[in-house]
Amino acid sequence: MSKKKKIFLSSLIVLIVFVTSWVFPNEVYSSFENKAVEDIFIDEFQNPLFWSLYFIGNFYYGKDNIDYDKILESTIEGMVSGLDDPFAWYLDASEVEESKIDTEAKYGGLGLTIRYDSEKKVVVVVSPMNGTPAHRAGFMPNDYILSINGVSTSELGLQKSASLMRGEPGTEVTLEIYREGWTDSKTVTLVREIIETKTVKYDVVEYQDRMIGYILLTNFAETSAQEMKEALEKLSKQTIEGVILDVRNNPGGLLNTAIDISSMFLKTGKIVSLRYYDGTEEIIPSKPGYYNNFLENIPLVLLVNTASASASEILAGALKDNEAATLIGETTYGKAAVQRPFQLSTGGEIWLPIARYFTPNGTDINLKGITPHIEVKNPPREVISLTSISEEEAQQALYTTTDKPILHIKDDIQLKTALDFIVSGGK
Repeated sequence: MSKKKKIFLSSLIVLIVFVTSWVFPNEVYSSFENKAVEDIFIDEFQNPLFWSLYFIGNFYYGKDNIDYDKILESTIEGMVSGLDDPFAWYLDASEVEESKIDTEAKYGGLGLTIRYDSEKKVVVVVSPMNGTPAHRAGFMPNDYILSINGVSTSELGLQKSASLMRGEPGTEVTLEIYREGWTDSKTVTLVREIIETKTVKYDVVEYQDRMIGYILLTNFAETSAQEMKEALEKLSKQTIEGVILDVRNNPGGLLNTAIDISSMFLKTGKIVSLRYYDGTEEIIPSKPGYYNNFLENIPLVLLVNTASASASEILAGALKDNEAATLIGETTYGKAAVQRPFQLSTGGEIWLPIARYFTPNGTDINLKGITPHIEVKNPPREVISLTSISEEEAQQALYTTTDKPILHIKDDIQLKTALDFIVSGGK
């Protein structure tokens, strides 16, 4: 067979693989009957995609070293980004595996939740996890991570950036970061620690001779509802005059977990309504038997900020609209999208918003957020290098691996406001 025919057939085979993996994900292949979409592909996509691949395979001067897998991944990613939806994502196979770390018990790292800004081609901080090296170093939501150990994150991408920040506890990693308003970027060095992914941390705080329950919820994982149940059961045995539930810097998580936890703080009433892609609507009420009766006669405060997103906002909307809690802090992130992952034969996943959720009063908070009853901002924190761990920081790191929260009431204006609110009788 001639070299020309081999190249043509190779291009054709790649196109066939591309089409089947792109248009027909394994999970939905059997139910795919939308002829309109097939017509769109045949009429609009097939010709330019095939010829683009053909020209690359035959005329590109580096054709002998083409990474067709990378071309395929880039094409899928480009298609999803073409939706111009900040909540539509594509994860390749390695990123899918990386996302599963949320289900692990612990890992060595810095404690940052990150995402990739495809327009700016840089890693951006969603939130630092409480009590971790990144949190103590002063990282804030929307900080840009420009490089890791001297390697640009535009070259690394999301998964490799996350992998490079993880590693053996006690080892150092150097990050170059930039924050809006800064003249220049800053380079800081942090020491990796064991990051424990326990999502509920709680304690009883003594404040002005009053005992007040405090619960920190870092995200809505599979284990979070059970952890919250255990925390509330232990707090119910204490003599406390109020409860503060803290979802600041909580990026969200599982919808079912959000419903379960909301039901623990809301005796009756609507939690959220979902409007799906096909026009159907689902109204989800509080689950019977989940509510903790000891909460009935004491004030409840929910702490929120600009990084409280998604499932955190379902909880915030349910408690605010049902007048079950007082919200203190800053307007939330504004993510009202319910996402679902669709698996592809490449091992990657497309995460698509399949529904929009509305608060019990019917409010659309997408890209708007939820405004708290009492608006309070914490001052911005300075970013510093942390190359060694003091005795105090070591103790803080120890608490990171337990269900005990790390509190700095004197420096936390939002938390102090919540405590003063409860001490004053919830007024």
